[in-house]
Amino acid sequence: MSFVKTVKAAFTAVSAALIAVGAALIIWPETSAAVICTALGIAAVAAGAVRLAGYFSNDLYRLAFQFDLAVGILSILLGAVLLLRPEDMLLLLPAAVGLFILVDSVLRLQTAIDAKHFGMGKWWAILLLSLAGTALGLLLLIRPFRSGLLLVRLLGLTLAADGAENLLACRYTVKVPRRSSAEAEIIYEEL
Repeated sequence: MSFVKTVKAAFTAVSAALIAVGAALIIWPETSAAVICTALGIAAVAAGAVRLAGYFSNDLYRLAFQFDLAVGILSILLGAVLLLRPEDMLLLLPAAVGLFILVDSVLRLQTAIDAKHFGMGKWWAILLLSLAGTALGLLLLIRPFRSGLLLVRLLGLTLAADGAENLLACRYTVKVPRRSSAEAEIIYEEL
């Protein structure tokens, strides 16, 4: 399997895990803050590592991973702080995650527009999810809810939306060149 296919599979798995963590927070908002910080820390470090690998992969259009050098480094740093200092991050967690998701979603807006310029059919789905992620990240920053349970559910919804956004971007924009054995030309396939 080529490196880009491996990265795509890993990115898909991390995105699915992010959706699962988000769903768990929506269903069980009373989860302890320490568990939330640990789970998010592990997810952020794993996602950052995969994003760095994606940035250095040989993706044909370089759309899904075009900003992932910076986003991957930020994700690893945020994950490390969540794992090493969870008690200090509890008050900052909604704002930190909100800001991270807001930046990631705004960057995905550009990915959607670039995908449209390349003629990719599902660019609009990436656009819609990135707009939803932008709005949810902004809501986490504003924190309009006084209830801790509602805030945790909003955090879960935001994480699930970001996972879905990343999953769609990876699914529809990562293309790998492959050689046809019968011909010496390069054929591009959607994975």
